Amino acid sequence: MPIGLLLLGRPAALWILIPLAIFCVLADIARQRLAWVNRIVRNTFQSLMRPTELPALGDRLVLNGATWMCVSAALCAVLFPEPIAAAALIMLIIGDAAAAIVGRRFGNHRLPNSDKSWEGSVAFLLTAFLATLPLTATVWLNSLGYAPLIFFQLGIGVVAATILEALTIPINDNLRVPLVAGLAMMLV
Repeated sequence: MPIGLLLLGRPAALWILIPLAIFCVLADIARQRLAWVNRIVRNTFQSLMRPTELPALGDRLVLNGATWMCVSAALCAVLFPEPIAAAALIMLIIGDAAAAIVGRRFGNHRLPNSDKSWEGSVAFLLTAFLATLPLTATVWLNSLGYAPLIFFQLGIGVVAATILEALTIPINDNLRVPLVAGLAMMLV
């Protein structure tokens, strides 16, 4: 998704991301309002979804993590220049996965007032930063027609993303992390 945004450019990426985000939101609504769709989704994807993403049929609307990811990708592509949008999405995809794996396996030290761990947050910070470093490569981004990101800019974005990922607030982290990271990088 993030590299596709750089390779395709904003207009082509938006032709893909906006319909995909709309489809995913509508599919989540259908999953929670139509019994036959709910059965198909539960039989096919239940093992991949968190229990909180599987409310009873007719309960309050809950969008799953994949839907939030598609919505945030579309929003990042609309709101930010391509390299910043790509960096924000890479931070989420790589950093969040690393935080989850390391936090579940090695997370022995909880953050204050959170179910997240210091170990998971450090994993997020390091992997998100390392994964976005190629976006500072002048030759590669210039060849695609983009200005490279600045090392400091990435650092600010990664720190903002790490803090937002660690917070326990009601806004899904698949939405808040890339949007705040992108905004932080824009302000540098």
